[in-house]
Amino acid sequence: MSNISCVIHTYNSAQYLDACLSSVNWCSEIVIVDMHSTDETVEIASRHGAKIYFHENVGFADPARAFGLSKCSHQWVLAIDSDEIVPYDLSIKLKEIAARDLCDVARISFRNFFFGREILGSGWGYKNQVIPRFFKKGKLNYEKRVHDFVKIEDGCRIIKIIGENVSIVHFNYNDVKHFIRKLDNYTDFEVESQKYNYGKPLLFRIIYHVTRELVGRFLILKGYKDGWLGLYLAMAMAFYRSTAIAKKNLPNGANAVAIYRNYAKQLLEQYRR
Repeated sequence: MSNISCVIHTYNSAQYLDACLSSVNWCSEIVIVDMHSTDETVEIASRHGAKIYFHENVGFADPARAFGLSKCSHQWVLAIDSDEIVPYDLSIKLKEIAARDLCDVARISFRNFFFGREILGSGWGYKNQVIPRFFKKGKLNYEKRVHDFVKIEDGCRIIKIIGENVSIVHFNYNDVKHFIRKLDNYTDFEVESQKYNYGKPLLFRIIYHVTRELVGRFLILKGYKDGWLGLYLAMAMAFYRSTAIAKKNLPNGANAVAIYRNYAKQLLEQYRR
């Protein structure tokens, strides 16, 4: 049987980490890259016999993923997040792939849970989100910028693993506050990385991006299957896109303060006349 390394990045991940690690204890090696947690994350990882490394916390996980990959000892690597669970049927499938050398990279479907329930549409259903998470070292590399995800080498044999029982289970967001905090962070990183070139904030451009998210998520990607929650998520992602455009084009806090102070100075000059 082929040896498999599992790499997981963590930061204050105690809430689900024990369950996460229990779902990958069949792997030959577990590599934890911790971004200096202040909760019980490291203690939990130690109890599971994981190899623990530390990485600077830069606010997002992509550099830690790249670092963790370099620490894996085995040819086959399973990369998961600390709030994800690998179901039994998927573990059997991955071991078979490694033993029979069926591919170089496997894209795995996801079952996503928001606010205590599974999301069926809006682009987060298990048939929509299929991400490369199982691969041979050297065939896939992580970029060190937020949500640039991965670079797969040319010529790789790629297969897809899609199905309700073979999907990675992802506990995304506990509540709306958690969701909004993440939205705020991700739009910051998106603007800084210049991943999307939104151009000038012309009215039609904002309308286009907002409408695309709203209609695309709720109708084309079947957000209506989740009822009013699907509508909320479509609206939230439209807000996400418009927020990224606004952050890119509006003055930041320091510039706004300078503008206000200058205007206040002009107003106060009226008292000196």
